[in-house]
Amino acid sequence: MKTKILAYSVGRSDLDRYKPILKHLHNRGNVKLITVGSYIHYLSVFGKTHKYLEKYNLQKRNINNKLTDSPKFIAENLAREIKFITKIITKEKPHIIIALGDRYEMLAAPISAIPFNIPIVHFYGGAITYGAIDELVRHSITKMSHFHLTAHKIYSNRILRMGEENWRVKTVGILNIKNLKKQKILRDSQTKKILKLDLRNKTLLVTVHPTTLDNFNLKNDLKNLLKALKKTKMQVIFTYPNSDHGHKIIINSISNFCKNSKKYVFLKNLSLALYPTLLKKCVAMVGNSSSGIVESASFNMPVVNLGTRQDGKIHGKNIVNCDFKYVNILNAIKKVNSRNFLKSIRNLKNHYEPKISINNICSLILKLRTNKKTLNKKFNQSNY
Repeated sequence: MKTKILAYSVGRSDLDRYKPILKHLHNRGNVKLITVGSYIHYLSVFGKTHKYLEKYNLQKRNINNKLTDSPKFIAENLAREIKFITKIITKEKPHIIIALGDRYEMLAAPISAIPFNIPIVHFYGGAITYGAIDELVRHSITKMSHFHLTAHKIYSNRILRMGEENWRVKTVGILNIKNLKKQKILRDSQTKKILKLDLRNKTLLVTVHPTTLDNFNLKNDLKNLLKALKKTKMQVIFTYPNSDHGHKIIINSISNFCKNSKKYVFLKNLSLALYPTLLKKCVAMVGNSSSGIVESASFNMPVVNLGTRQDGKIHGKNIVNCDFKYVNILNAIKKVNSRNFLKSIRNLKNHYEPKISINNICSLILKLRTNKKTLNKKFNQSNY
């Protein structure tokens, strides 16, 4: 009998990190993979990214909602996600449910699974991000999950200190990094056709997400950032923010900044080929995305990490932390492009590169069984 595995994806933010897992499980003959995409995947404002999941037995649904920038809307949609996942669980009766990351909507997967006594596998718990509500969500999912696959040994130790039993925790690294490094990059002529920019000129890759616990100065922060970017006289490729409260302010500000410009572009999504191309060809990354903390080091890419959103995460020497003051942003961009700084990160080691093969990881998942040992979690106090 095939093992039925339900994987829940909340949006663009987890697609790259999910893909190696979904692809491998989908190709295993002893697995029936069922994929559920949250409502965010179906919204045109974020590029209708559900299309990237269709090959993995994506469950059909109709989304009529237009995204509004309010906590009420997000909370109500969480309830709708729980209802939809529960419907799929009732119909398909999966043996295992996979949750990845710490987006607010990801709570829907473990909450739906608990009444059905289905083991929950959680990827990438144990991290810390003091500047976002993801901090609360991540640890909540950890306590609801039965098996934990983490990005770093320190994160594994943190989960153990939360009382999880040792056998339930495994450090695996970020699985998509190897794929990104192997990906064939686009030629300059191809990127010029896509972006209308010549990447032989100095170009910055910029992503700004709402800082959900500190959005009070968002408009002013954006004003300072855009002023600093303009002052550099470099080309800029902006990518869309996530769907957190405050995203409309970011989208409107950057859209206006890019209007009628031949130096700035604003992209909803980066393709599988374009993303590693930009990591290799842009001179630096600027913003508060986890990509700057996690993937950038494998490409020796300098990063100006803005604000508090990623505070607490393990990072490499390629990161320069900076507040949102105009002068400080400008100086940080100059620093990461200096000869001495670039020399210092030439042979950078990425703390997040995988420690185990995807085949072995999937084998670990498939060994989980719906039995007393798996479901009856014990609070382990020996790790204190």
